[in-house]
Amino acid sequence: MKISIVTPTYNEEKNISLVIDKIKNIMSKVDYDYEHIIIDNNSTDKTQEVIKSYASEDKNIKAI
Repeated sequence: MKISIVTPTYNEEKNISLVIDKIKNIMSKVDYDYEHIIIDNNSTDKTQEVIKSYASEDKNIKAI
């Protein structure tokens, strides 16, 4: 079974790392395959860069 977690963002540069890390921590404790889809709504800060950095390091994270 695979769980999909979808997180919409807009100008969340300061918060998105915390969200990603918390989800990774929670999912590491359960026996499910998962994908974390993070959708950026054309942020004007560095949210997209942060998301892309995480996605390049973790196969479970998908940046849209």
